[in-house]
Amino acid sequence: MNPGKQLHDLQEIDLDLGKKTEMLSQVERQLSHNETLAEAKTELEDKRRQLAELEKNQKAVEWNTEDLLAKAKPLQEKLYGGSVKNPKELTGLKQQMERLQNQIRGEEDSTLAIMGQVEAMRQGIATQVTRVAKLEEEWREKREALLAEQANLATAIDAARKKRAEIVGAIDSANLQIYEVVRARKQGYAVAKIGQGRCQGCRITLSVSEVARARIGELVQCDSCSRILYLG
Repeated sequence: MNPGKQLHDLQEIDLDLGKKTEMLSQVERQLSHNETLAEAKTELEDKRRQLAELEKNQKAVEWNTEDLLAKAKPLQEKLYGGSVKNPKELTGLKQQMERLQNQIRGEEDSTLAIMGQVEAMRQGIATQVTRVAKLEEEWREKREALLAEQANLATAIDAARKKRAEIVGAIDSANLQIYEVVRARKQGYAVAKIGQGRCQGCRITLSVSEVARARIGELVQCDSCSRILYLG
């Protein structure tokens, strides 16, 4: 068989194999990691940690409020119970009571503010839980499609490799070595068709003798780009 034809057929198989192998790698990368879903889950966990911190702060403020109220109770009883008669002492008690009341109001305001943040965070978490659930459902469907594509590509690659082995078995070893060397240098394109007297790899006009030798079935390389010439 014409060596140019043999090597051209081999190149078609190799290009197809390279394309399918890259497609398989992309599918496997997608199967190994769903970035959107992972980011959504991370965001959900962050929100839950923030909620836990807010609830912790809320408890701390509530305990502070309870402590202040506990301190205010005996002070209030002394102030309004009639046991203290000294005007100076009464004035001091009133000042203490006012300070405590201001502190209590501050803590209560803080509690209300934190409660608002807690509620907003809970709503945000509920929304994020829904989003994660939707993304997980979408991922299950996409994963099934990817697994099917993976299986199809693996089957196609296996068939192409078998076909390649058949073609390689019929090619002269010296010609095959030339093909592999040029293929490595030319990004997979070791064979170029002859069209209108030109090498279709580099677009340089070929000599009459080069075209004639390719026509009679010799292995001919382009003098310009070294690609193997194929007269289809």
